[in-house]
Order: sequence, then C-alpha cells, then structure tokens
Amino acid sequence: MLNRIGIAFMFLLCLVVLAPSKAAAQETLTIEQAIELAMKNNYDIQIAKNDAEIAARNNSVGNAGMLPKINGTLSDNYTLNNLNQKFTNGTEIDKNNVTGNNLTAGVALNWTLFDGLKMFATKGKLKRLAEIGELQFKDEMQTVVANVLNAYYDVVRAQQQLKAIDEAIRISNERVKLADMKFQVGSSSKVDLLQAKVDLNEQKSNLLSQRKTVEQRKADLNTLLSRNAETDFSVTDSIPFNEPKISTELDKNFQLQAAMKNMEVAKFAKREAFSQFLPNLNGNVGYSYNRANSTAGFSLFNQSYGLNAGFSLNVPLFNGRNTIRQNKIASIQILSSQFNLEKVRFQIKLNNYRAIKELAKAKEQLTLETENISLADENQKIALERFRLAQSTAIELREAQISFVNAQTRLVNARYDAKAAETELLRLQGELVK
Repeated sequence: MLNRIGIAFMFLLCLVVLAPSKAAAQETLTIEQAIELAMKNNYDIQIAKNDAEIAARNNSVGNAGMLPKINGTLSDNYTLNNLNQKFTNGTEIDKNNVTGNNLTAGVALNWTLFDGLKMFATKGKLKRLAEIGELQFKDEMQTVVANVLNAYYDVVRAQQQLKAIDEAIRISNERVKLADMKFQVGSSSKVDLLQAKVDLNEQKSNLLSQRKTVEQRKADLNTLLSRNAETDFSVTDSIPFNEPKISTELDKNFQLQAAMKNMEVAKFAKREAFSQFLPNLNGNVGYSYNRANSTAGFSLFNQSYGLNAGFSLNVPLFNGRNTIRQNKIASIQILSSQFNLEKVRFQIKLNNYRAIKELAKAKEQLTLETENISLADENQKIALERFRLAQSTAIELREAQISFVNAQTRLVNARYDAKAAETELLRLQGELVK
C-alpha cells in the first residue's frame, strides 16, 4: 500500500515539474518585435500603403494625356428590305426581300499635339501627388511606431507598478507577522495587528486593480498590432531613455513636407486652368476598310480601303466666362495652400517647443526621482527594523511603506514620461522612420 502511494506521489511530482507554467508559455515580446508586427499587420499602415501605391500608379505619362490613343473598330450589318426605286433614265426597281451586307473595319490613332501645355502641368501635379502619398505613408508609419512605443512602455510601466505593490505586500506581510508576535507576547495591542491586516488587504486590493490595468494595457498594445486583444505576452523590465538631439529644424517633418507639396499641386492646377485659354491641336492617322453589297438597287457592290490622316485645331473664343472663373478659383486655392502651409509649420513648431519643454521637465523629474527612490528604500528598511526592535510605531512603518510605494510609482512615471517625450520629439523631427 505504501509502495503504491509512493509511486503515485512521484508521478504527480513529475507532472508538476514537467508541466509548463503559464509564465513560461508566455511570449516574450521585445519592442523591436512589436514594431515589426505593427509594420506588417497594422490596418492604418496597410491603407496608407495602398493609397501611396495608387498615387504612384496614377503618376504616368499616359494618365497625363501625353500618349496617343489607338482604337480598332469592326462592324458588320445585315439588312433585309423591300426595294422600290425609280431613276431619271426611266429604270424602275420594285423588289421585295432584298438582302444587303455592310462591313466596316479600321484602325485610328488620335494624338493631342498641343493642349496649351496642360499635359505637362498634369504630369507635374501627378508627380507631386505621388510624393504626397509616399510622405503620408511614412507619416502614418511614424505615427504607428510612436503609438506602439508609448503603448509598449505603458505595459512596462504598469508591470513595474505591479512589482512595487508586490514589494509593499511583502513588507505588509512582515509587518503583520511582527504585530502578531508583539500581540502574542503582550507588548502591543490588538489594534496594531488589526490595522496591519487592514493595510495588507488594502495592498492586495490594489494588486488586483493593477493586474486589471496590466491586462488593459496589453489589450491596447495588441490592438495596435492587429491581433487578438486577449493574446498574452511578457515585456522587458526596463524603460530605456536615449536623450534625442534638440533641434528647431523641422524640414524632415513629413506633415510639413506634404503641405509644401500640396502648395505645388495647387500651382500646377492653376497651370491646367490657364491652358484652357490656349488652342488645342489634335492629329489623327487611320486605316479603314469598307465593303457593301446588295442583291438589288443602284449599287450591287461597293468596296473601299486605304489610309487617312488629318488634324483638328480648336481655338477657344468664349465659353460663358467659365475659364476665367476656373482660373480665379485656382488662384484662391494657391492662396489657401499657402495659408495651410503656414498653419502646419506654426503648429509643428509649437508642438516641437512643447516637446522640448516636456523633455527637459521629464529629465529633471527623472533625476530627482532616481535619487529619491534610494532614500525611500533605505527609510523603509530602517522603519521596518525599528518596528521589529520595538523602537517605532506601526504608524511610522506604514508611512515609510506609503512613501516607498509612492516613490516607486513616481520613478516609473518619470521614466515613462521621459520616454514619451523622447518619442514625440523624434516623431516631430521625422527621425522615427527613415
């Protein structure tokens, strides 16, 4: 009997040792992997990529109207008529069910030789639109990268705050044990023990809330990566801070570059509108074949084929002043694009100024909290030891605990704020995506 119990115990022990734990099954997601997943899966990036590709494909000489158009035609018509004809020479034809066939085929080339230089303006506009599409794609990638960085390190921040609560629970457990020992030997009242247990339960409640916060932050990051919100993973345990180069030069900003390109688009649109004042010259070359036959009538068989060529010149004289109206609208659009460029430049400069200030503030706060955490840690350890030696009260230990937890929370927040300020500054300067 004992042998069987021993074998069963060993079997269960092997199952416990060999079974993978939940933590071991978790995927360790690095920030590089998160960014790579976002680049591949994020829907906003995919849409922006498709829009950029559409704009690039539209940028062609054919779409600008610079190439000729060649069309082939073929038609074959059959007829069945009743014929009644009288001619001046006295001949008269009166016949029913007269059949006929008319076959026409041809190839024609039409080419706009001159359209007031509109085709060149259109080509220039299409090129700028393709460049805008590429800039908007890069800007969307950069925005997603910034969001992923912030979301990723928000998970790290939440988990570090979770560790701070775990540390507080460890100290609270020690405090409960010491309070219970003192109560048992009669050196302390039951009030201290009860208060220690109440504070411990409060920390456990905070732990549950923080775990929920971690799950929410992970779900937010999973959404950015376009995968199931419940996908579990672990992250690195630190928030690195690399001080970016401070610069007021914002020429690399993608939104600013796109606004500049939009102003160029408006200028090309004005050239398109002005081209309507000028004449249009079109050339055409073709080859045609015609054959007609009939069982009765004046002509029983008729066939012709050969080349044809010509041109047409269209000179605009008056179209209800629509061309003048369109040119005035184009001029107003140029002015609006200039205003928009200045608006974008002003807003980006303002955002850059704020980001620089936020970075300076975050660095100062990070330095302060880094120094403060060691003081709070030492203060907590001393308070715990004093409480163990009955040299301090439970209130003093509780205050030291609260100070330590708050110091850890402020330090984690300072690290996150510094990283967020670094990310925003790099985004504004166009340095997140090359």
